Amino acid sequence: MPQFLPFRGLRYTNAAGPLDDLLAPPYDVIGPAMQRTLANRNPHNAVHLELAEGGEERYERVARLVEDWIARGVLARDERPQLYVYEQEFIEGGHVFTRRAVMAAVEAQPWEEGAVKPHEFTMSGPKEDRLKLLQATGIQFSPVFCIARDRAGQLRQFIERTIAEQPPTAIATSLEGDHHRFWAVEAGRYEMRQLAPLLAESFYIADGHHRYETAVNYRNWRLAKEQLPPDHPARFTMAAIVAADDPGLVLRPIHRLVPRPAPADWRDRLGGAFDIEHVKLAGDRAEQRAEILALLESCDTVAFELEPRQVHALRRKPGVPLAGSPPAGHSDQWLGIPPNLLRYGVLEPLWGISDEDLRAGAVEYTHDLEDVFDFLDRHPGASTALLLNPVTVQDVMRLADQGERMPQKSTFFHPKLGTGLVFYPLNP
Repeated sequence: MPQFLPFRGLRYTNAAGPLDDLLAPPYDVIGPAMQRTLANRNPHNAVHLELAEGGEERYERVARLVEDWIARGVLARDERPQLYVYEQEFIEGGHVFTRRAVMAAVEAQPWEEGAVKPHEFTMSGPKEDRLKLLQATGIQFSPVFCIARDRAGQLRQFIERTIAEQPPTAIATSLEGDHHRFWAVEAGRYEMRQLAPLLAESFYIADGHHRYETAVNYRNWRLAKEQLPPDHPARFTMAAIVAADDPGLVLRPIHRLVPRPAPADWRDRLGGAFDIEHVKLAGDRAEQRAEILALLESCDTVAFELEPRQVHALRRKPGVPLAGSPPAGHSDQWLGIPPNLLRYGVLEPLWGISDEDLRAGAVEYTHDLEDVFDFLDRHPGASTALLLNPVTVQDVMRLADQGERMPQKSTFFHPKLGTGLVFYPLNP
C-alpha cells in the first residue's frame, strides 16, 4: 500500500498579494485566453510557474523565477512538516457542493506495484513537458487528485476535526468562482496515527495521471544519479486525497462532437443494438438543457442531428452485441461504461472511427452543453453531437481494481484542484 508523509510546503506569503489573484487551475485545462487573464491578474499568479510561455528556455526561466520569489519573500517554506486540509465549495447544476481532501506527500510507485492505481491512459507529450519542469525547478506545482475508500472513516474524521478545531490558514475565491479554504496542520506522531488506516487502502488517480507518472519518472531520474533515503521528498508526489464517499465528488460527462453528418442508413448501422426514440425538445435553451439532463437519466445517449434538426434517445437493448469491434480481453463492465458504449456502439458503426482516428482529432470533446449547442450552430447540417452520462466513482475504482483502463476523455472530475495553495519542493 502507498506510504504518505507530511511535507514542508512552499507557500505564498502576504507579500505576494491576495490569494484570490494567485490561484490557477492545473496546466492541462488552461487555454490561451485564461492564461493571459491569470497572468495579468497578478505578476505572482501560479500560472507563471505552472504554464510559463516560451520554448525550451522556459523551464530554466521558471526556476529562476522561483528563486527570485523566495529571495524577495513572496514564497516561504514551512519550517516543519505539515498535512494540509483542503476544502472546495462550488456550484454544479444549481446545487452547492463541498469537496474535502488531505494533501500529503504520497509515495511515487510504478503502476505495476499496485498501490496507486490509474483509470485512464496517458500521452507522452505532457509527461515530457512536466518532467523538464520538475528537473529544472525541483518543485511540483500542482497536486495529483487521488481517491481512497476510507473504510475506517479516519480520513473524514481527521478533516472534520481540523475544520472544527482551528480557523483556516488561507481562504480564497478563484477566477472560476469556486471557494477554497485551506488548513496547515503540523503533523507529528499523533496526527499520523489518526490517518494510519489509510495505509491499508489503495489510492486511485482521479485526475493527474500525467503528473503522477512524471513523479515516478523524476524519482527514477534522481535515483540514477544519487542515493536517496526512503523518506526523501523526491520519492514522493504531492497529492490531495479525497474519501470515495465524499458528497462533493462530482464527475461530469464528456460529450462527443463529430464534425460529420450521420450516414443515411444510420438506423441500420447501429445493428439493432439500441432502441431509438425520437424526441422533441420544447422551450428555450435553458428549458432544453433541463430536458436533456432528465432524458439522459433514462437512456444511454442523446443524439443530435442523426437526422437534420432532430433529437433521438438511444437505449441499449440487453444482451444484443454492439455493431463495432471492441478489443478482446475486457470485461462487460469495461464495455458498458458510457465512453466505450458510444465508441463501439455508435462511432465505429456509423463512421468507421478507429482509435487512430480519435488520436488524430476525428472527434471533439466537451463537458458543457452550451459548447454542444455552439458546435451544432457552427456546423449546421454537417455535424452530429452525442451526449453521454458520466462515469461513476464506483466504475473508476472497480475497473482500476481489475487492471482495466478507460480510454482518454472518459472522466472529468469537477472542479479541478487549485494550483497555488501550496507547492511541493523535491528536496529536504
